[in-house]
Amino acid sequence: MYFTLKMATEQIFKNDILKGKVAFVTGGGSGICKGMTEAMLRHGAKAAIISRSQDKLDKAAEEMRKEIGAEVLAIAADVRKPEDIIKAVELTIEKFGRIDILVNGAAGNFLSAIETLSYRAFRTVIEIDLIGTFNTSKACFPHLKKSKGVVINVSANLHYQATLYQSHAMAAKAGVDALTRVY
Repeated sequence: MYFTLKMATEQIFKNDILKGKVAFVTGGGSGICKGMTEAMLRHGAKAAIISRSQDKLDKAAEEMRKEIGAEVLAIAADVRKPEDIIKAVELTIEKFGRIDILVNGAAGNFLSAIETLSYRAFRTVIEIDLIGTFNTSKACFPHLKKSKGVVINVSANLHYQATLYQSHAMAAKAGVDALTRVY
């Protein structure tokens, strides 16, 4: 069962706390990262949302524009491909002139016992979650350094207690957590 919880962050944080800031959000077209993007937009940020499906991104961006009235740039890119992410960063800089907040949220996951998990499926989750986090961070770092920006890596706690049918996601998120510690 999936549901969306829209927290009224305007009651917690100053309304324009992110005014003039630009967020670059992978996985921003759906789920947790769409919700994070919406919250940042409500506080004055502009955002570039990144995912592989332009149609899904266009729909999400239009919903956010209508609901919040903020600027949202939708860019189809695959975080596993450095050239895609570099191009997405360039388009964001062309449009907004800066990147202040990076949210690495693109992820792949599904349930599978390790003995039935294919080599390709395991590799795909590692590539999206861990390598995608590295690729996107590396492409954004020069701009984040200029703006004294921040990185938010979306992770999970699956690997702390070993979660059945999640060996691929556990390995990927453990890598994301280790990478986060060295930023």
